[in-house]
Amino acid sequence: MQIEQCKWYNNARSPVLFMIDDLANAWVDTSGNGTVDEGEDWGFFKDEERSSFRFLQERILGDHPEVKVTFFVPVGERVGMIRNPVCSMYSKPIHADESSRNFFRRVHEHPNFELAYHGTTHGIVGEMARDFVQEWASFKSLNEALVRIGEGLDIFMEAVGTRPMGGKYCGYTSNTFSDESIDESGFAWWCRYWNRGKTESSNDPSCGTDSDPVTNYDVKRFGKSGVLDIPSTVNGALLNGVYQGRNTIKDIVKRTFKKSFIRWKLREIDGLLKRRLVISVQEHIAPARDDGKRQSPNIFDDRESLLQIFRHIRGEKVWYCTCSELADYVNLRDHVHIEHRDQHHFELRHEGQYRKKLLSLRFGETRPFRIVLPDGSALNVVDGVANLPVLEGIYSIVN
Repeated sequence: MQIEQCKWYNNARSPVLFMIDDLANAWVDTSGNGTVDEGEDWGFFKDEERSSFRFLQERILGDHPEVKVTFFVPVGERVGMIRNPVCSMYSKPIHADESSRNFFRRVHEHPNFELAYHGTTHGIVGEMARDFVQEWASFKSLNEALVRIGEGLDIFMEAVGTRPMGGKYCGYTSNTFSDESIDESGFAWWCRYWNRGKTESSNDPSCGTDSDPVTNYDVKRFGKSGVLDIPSTVNGALLNGVYQGRNTIKDIVKRTFKKSFIRWKLREIDGLLKRRLVISVQEHIAPARDDGKRQSPNIFDDRESLLQIFRHIRGEKVWYCTCSELADYVNLRDHVHIEHRDQHHFELRHEGQYRKKLLSLRFGETRPFRIVLPDGSALNVVDGVANLPVLEGIYSIVN
């Protein structure tokens, strides 16, 4: 019988990730009233009333509890955008006090969430927002990058109690030795580019691009240790032309033909599903900035767009996962090999670190049958797909 590894867990058409940047111990008081208002909090107010985390849970994830979130966390005192801000900003490291440590640790331990590394301060402020230098672009040498990453990982460890498995370049901006710094720091996965390639990112010099049209929307690897490169493929503001449009003729037309416009924009996601590529929705935890401008995309302005995106995906066979869960499965898939004994017996060859992890296999037979595992237990195969624990020994196919 023909047996193949599934590209994604449970033979899903695509993995679905929700990436939210800049969950930090920071607050921008844009109203100047000394109390937190909706959209001002970046994580400083934890899960309190009017916090951004509360908004996310109640106003977005409440309708879609199946969605999992990877939060990218600047672990130090996150800086603002300009040297002379027009709004007051308050920022502390994530390990600054017990309540902060408890909050970030609880988020990381939640089964549907994880925290990932997003630098220390996020960068260096300039006179104008356009002068802002993103963190990895600010490093003058590999050693400087490694030292700063080490300091950041120490903060993360003290707050959360474990190392982050992966992270993302601030502003998707890097320099010639940035990838080496990630590789040498021992990360399992990383987000390097805004991988929509030559569409939106080509108009923004601060966003890296991936020129390879084949791997542009798929996972791949870089560095000596084979760090998994996870793409960011969907802007959470995808449908804002309908929900947040201005009173221009173009936006009025979009609202007039709302259903048609939504279907047309969602072709972007349908294309990823058709090609079995990564659907990773990119957002920020808040819109507030100390220069008075709004950070985009953000979960407040894009709420209706996000809800529509997740409603559209809900009817498809997808796999909701965090970035680390995706990396774990891809590493399993790439390092476990099927060895056929005969038509009814096979082994899964692997290194010990993958023992008991679940690998999805597709069989050349759609009628129901069973597989007896090496430990003597049996598993039913439905529609030709099974999620098998990786064990030492012979797997037997039986009727």
